[in-house]
Amino acid sequence: MTLEDVHKAFGDIAMADPLSYWIVGALTLLAFTVMRAMLPSKALAIVFAPGLFWGGLAGIYIASQLGFVVSTERSAQIVVTSTFGMCVALLVMIGLARLVDAIVRIRSPLTNTTRMKA
Repeated sequence: MTLEDVHKAFGDIAMADPLSYWIVGALTLLAFTVMRAMLPSKALAIVFAPGLFWGGLAGIYIASQLGFVVSTERSAQIVVTSTFGMCVALLVMIGLARLVDAIVRIRSPLTNTTRMKA
């Protein structure tokens, strides 16, 4: 796969139809509100939202390229494939967040942060 193929794939993902954008946007908004309520750090929901959005669009693109069909109804097909893409994107982002956290913990010096007050 050349750089030109990757550029074409990103262009095809970005040029999705308006129905795909609306459905993926609504699913991203729903996931954002759930993550905002459930996560201990509210900023993680803001960081994860664009990844979920593009993961949903990528799921639609990949399913269409592979010929994966769940339903003959177009909107149902978009919902299923974008949800699958969003789940994969969320797993990737969680893995990357844990990797970054492990790297930061390894690089930080081991110190005692508790201080005695006189």
